[in-house]
Amino acid sequence: MYSLLTPAGSPAGVIWAERSSREPWEEVDRNYFHLAARLLERSPQFGRKIGPVLEPVRLEQRLKDAAVIAGRMAHDFDNILTGIMGFADLTQPLLAANSQPSKYVGEITKVGQRGITFTQQLHQLSRSAQVKPQPASVAAVLAKEEHRVRPALPNGTTMVVEVPPNLPSVAMEAGSLHTVFGHLVDNAVEASAANGKIAVTARSVELTGADARGYLGQASANQFVEVTIRDHGSGIKPEVRAKMFAEPFYTTKIRHRGLGLATVFRVLFAHRGGIRIDAATPPELGTAVRVVIPLASVRPAVAPPATVGAPAPGV
Repeated sequence: MYSLLTPAGSPAGVIWAERSSREPWEEVDRNYFHLAARLLERSPQFGRKIGPVLEPVRLEQRLKDAAVIAGRMAHDFDNILTGIMGFADLTQPLLAANSQPSKYVGEITKVGQRGITFTQQLHQLSRSAQVKPQPASVAAVLAKEEHRVRPALPNGTTMVVEVPPNLPSVAMEAGSLHTVFGHLVDNAVEASAANGKIAVTARSVELTGADARGYLGQASANQFVEVTIRDHGSGIKPEVRAKMFAEPFYTTKIRHRGLGLATVFRVLFAHRGGIRIDAATPPELGTAVRVVIPLASVRPAVAPPATVGAPAPGV
């Protein structure tokens, strides 16, 4: 006898039990077995085994609250950086070229530029839940992203983008698509070592309800474009996988603030899409990130509110 385990945000699984032919399953036994499967889905111990327990709606609310603060902080930082950059630009022409003071002012300008990049990320997170369902071409956006990142590829690393010529348009405008694919492609480039490979593929898919529950977000049974970005880098360490999405701002490294995945999730959630991360075992075999975006020609079904905690996808 078996019962499906279908926690939202994680691939469906099965719990199986057997008895000898001399001990048939009674109706009460079947009911208890299915009840045990439902309890297992909600079990904290089960969640720790397969990843942190997440509820997409609750996660979006957490990120919404954080985005309000991020937007206000970004506005204040913009004002401060405007003054720093402005006075640095005014000072530079007054100094002798290649002098020590000129070099110091040049460093101030570089630091200010990094600060501007950071505030742009905060603004992006703040605005990422805006719904912009205007049709756009995934192929066109991926082509631009490929052109953008090719100069930044590590030595010997190749990038292959395979998109069918008849891929339908999706219900997300080009700017939001650039936000999603830009963060994910940048992550893949950064994860790739020399002589590595980044593969980007796209296809049309029709998801069942069980399939849709394999993605973290608001995907439901419908027609989508699925884009997979796979790298052959160092992979995702188990301790990092345990915090993905559950703790969007946990990292302290300069270039790793957790804003990218948080922003991607909010964009996809707002457009009734989803994201799934398949981390290879062992981690050294790389990572595949899959996103699904509804077709422009199909009105997405309204997904029911998430009531069951779900492990982070692919964890």
